[in-house]
Amino acid sequence: MSNLNKYTKIALWVIAAIILLGVAGRCDRNEQVIYNMPDNVYRAMKTELGNPSDDRIADEYLNNRSHWESLISKGYGTGKAD
Repeated sequence: MSNLNKYTKIALWVIAAIILLGVAGRCDRNEQVIYNMPDNVYRAMKTELGNPSDDRIADEYLNNRSHWESLISKGYGTGKAD
């Protein structure tokens, strides 16, 4: 019976470690995406999306990169008036 408790504890620690590594990897990904996006795109996204989380910004940028970069190429978020 004590072996079962030992194996259960080990299994729970392994599961917890996998979950923590997944969270840490997601945070690193978000940081890299935000760090590498143009500053104007970041500011435009913060304004347009209503101050979202870094996770939401990274997902939105990766899913719609051409949309956000086209807004910036048209002058949105740069202070230039059309």
